[in-house]
Amino acid sequence: MAPPAARAEAASGADVIEPLLAKYCFRCHGAQAQQGGIDLAKSLAQRPLARNREIWRRAAQALEIGMMPPEGLPRPSDAQRKRLLAALEEAIDRFDYAGIDNPGFEPLRRLTHTEYDNTIRDLFGVDLGLARRFTSEMTGETGFENSAGTLFLQPALMERYIAAAERLVEEALPDSPADAAQRRTLRSVFPARLREGVGQDEAADRIVRNFLKRAFRRPPTDVEMGRALSKYRQDRRAGRSFEQAVKGVVAAALISPNFLFHVESGGESEQPGGDAWRIDDWELASRLSYFLWASMPDEQLFDLAAQKRLHEPENLLRQLERMLADEKADTLGTVFAAQWLGFGYVGSRVRMGPIDFPWCTDSLMDDMRAESAMFFMSLLRENAPIARLIDADYTFVSEELAKKLYDMEGVEGGHMRRVTLDDPNRGGILGHAGILAVTSNYNKTSPIKRGHWILDSLLGTPPPPPPPNAGVFQEAVGKQQDLTFREKLALHSDNESCRSCHAMIDPLGFSLENFDYFGQWRDDYTFKIRIKKPDDINVDDPSNFRKVVKRIDASGVLPEGAAFEGPAGLKKALIEHRHDDLARQTVTKMLAYALGRSLEYYDEPAVRKIVRALEDDGFRFQTLLREIVFSYPFLYKQSPEAEAD
Repeated sequence: MAPPAARAEAASGADVIEPLLAKYCFRCHGAQAQQGGIDLAKSLAQRPLARNREIWRRAAQALEIGMMPPEGLPRPSDAQRKRLLAALEEAIDRFDYAGIDNPGFEPLRRLTHTEYDNTIRDLFGVDLGLARRFTSEMTGETGFENSAGTLFLQPALMERYIAAAERLVEEALPDSPADAAQRRTLRSVFPARLREGVGQDEAADRIVRNFLKRAFRRPPTDVEMGRALSKYRQDRRAGRSFEQAVKGVVAAALISPNFLFHVESGGESEQPGGDAWRIDDWELASRLSYFLWASMPDEQLFDLAAQKRLHEPENLLRQLERMLADEKADTLGTVFAAQWLGFGYVGSRVRMGPIDFPWCTDSLMDDMRAESAMFFMSLLRENAPIARLIDADYTFVSEELAKKLYDMEGVEGGHMRRVTLDDPNRGGILGHAGILAVTSNYNKTSPIKRGHWILDSLLGTPPPPPPPNAGVFQEAVGKQQDLTFREKLALHSDNESCRSCHAMIDPLGFSLENFDYFGQWRDDYTFKIRIKKPDDINVDDPSNFRKVVKRIDASGVLPEGAAFEGPAGLKKALIEHRHDDLARQTVTKMLAYALGRSLEYYDEPAVRKIVRALEDDGFRFQTLLREIVFSYPFLYKQSPEAEAD
């Protein structure tokens, strides 16, 4: 049955929304035509409308700035447009969440490649990097590789898992260990076998039970133990040694869904009838460890889970503090922040050709990623306010990064270290070379990409998608060689709908134009103008060109009317006028990553509760971590059948 808010919505706002959408919008975004993959007719049928709030917010934004309906098609009158926008605002932004009680359901999802490698490392004590041989990961609408909507198990990947398990057992558990590391690994897997007076069957039972508990991240069931010991006995009867038979069980466990997937059954806490239930302590241990460490729980978590005491607030808080201090929590920088902000693509999707750009070494790109990851972790561990993500006065550099891209003196050695910044333009994530590189085109900046990244990734307020051919300059504009990109874009944006979007995007992107495509500072544009026809040009003859130098215009104005200049001015404007958007985006991104799924409308109460807690504590990062771990969707779940209701 629909909640009271949804029934009230159906009786009021829908009477305004449905006829206007049918008349002006369904032609392009209905059941017959779904331009841009948007079916407003289908979204309208799903109640409450807040269920698809992002679609409706984008539709309202496009309607408000005059982008939709497109020119040449029937458009609503100003009065109709205002009524439709008011009805959408009432249905989406003023939706009453008081009747919503749904923590959501975390679907079965496999380990990401990073989680797989880290879990193998912590399970066996060896880091073989087996996932490098796996097929590439995808990211869902959350932007994270751990999103359940994309973590499918293709046949080709299953073949790699099987090969990896065989290689792991062979290399990590050899019959004759060659070094201390292999001996430690053998002792961790075969502890019972090393004690005198323990029979082989009893030792096998202890070894298998202990290993399955760690591999499955929970105690094995009687059925699972029976199957594992049956395989052990079968191998023994076939003439295999004790160690070989146990290793056969280990290899089989490594391709079990209970190892490869995040499996949550509900356990003893499950309630019949489809109501929400609190996850058990074993499941909580895994949620906590894969959120903070991208890896399996350790013995402290397992011990508390076995005692059914991990969920107790004082224990949960103590574990959160302990785990954040552990170096394994660095994955919040190298995985979460890297995927949210995009700097993880430096060195893979984003890199310069080594022949034309020999200065762009692999070590430089490694340091670019490390700078942003270490910076983000410093914010978490020092419990900094979220605003410091933008306006920090320090960063982390190596000698190569400092000299090649930042023009810093006095930094020596290849190790990364923290440095205080005197330049207000450079501090914060907006001055990091990795961010500036991933928001550029190859060997040239892209103010549109940078502006869109700020709106979408950093603030969570993406502009509407561009209309067809929006990225194509008019031929006459494109041929004017002596114009900067900003000047060309000003001539290009003569359409009202284009101007509306570019007014949001361009000021943000152009304020960063003093940073080139890899983050080096510049004051001017320098480009060459052809003085002969293209067919007559000898590119090696400088007399065929003339040099043009133009001062960079990094000024801008926010839609709210606040003027700013350059990166330092942009950062000040964002904190003064868009801090709430930054805070909310940080909350929603980290909560989605922690849950391993997209957030839905019923997660909004949790998001708002977390935001209120942040407001009361100066928007500090450790408050964010604590509130996520203690949140309703993190501690509870609901069956998908109840969710569908």
